[in-house]
Amino acid sequence: MSGGGTDVIEALSVAAGERLRAGAAPAAVCSELAAQTRWWGDAVLAVGQALGVAESELLRRLHSDPERVRSELHPGEEELYGGLMETLGVFDVAKQLDERELLIAEHLRTATGAMGGVASGRALGLSRLFVMGELASVFRSLARSGPRATRSRPAEFWAALVSAGELLEAAGENGHGTVAQALDECRAHLARCTRSGRTGR
Repeated sequence: MSGGGTDVIEALSVAAGERLRAGAAPAAVCSELAAQTRWWGDAVLAVGQALGVAESELLRRLHSDPERVRSELHPGEEELYGGLMETLGVFDVAKQLDERELLIAEHLRTATGAMGGVASGRALGLSRLFVMGELASVFRSLARSGPRATRSRPAEFWAALVSAGELLEAAGENGHGTVAQALDECRAHLARCTRSGRTGR
């Protein structure tokens, strides 16, 4: 639990809920609440509670220390704080995936594991997309980047993406043709891998 205690967080959560229902973005609400309390971590927990994110999950995303980032910022930087919390994915609301989506996510995670490594910033972005169920966006992102030149398993990477893309396309999640276009490119890459037996792209 953060500094102000349960009563403070609950009061802030009520205020957060009102602002969110009025259309305010979670980052902006967090900034506003942080300006009202010396315990900025309470503002994060309140916004998360208002969004329906479990406190245990919020603490996991904050590495169990709601005040950790606060020590690096100063009064007057509440807007920066709220934006940082959003960038870190603290306020992301997890989507409940159906069976088809779970299968797509499994293929996409297989592709991620076969690409030979992911930069930390990119990994955070992909993780957020997975949490929010933005699977078509994950697919397009992976298809654009492809596997790394070293330490990757290209045939496995492209095969997993083809499987994911076919399920996305069959479900009508084509995004103005972008999924179909990326799927065609993935199939071409996979065909080249299969013909040549190379380990590179």
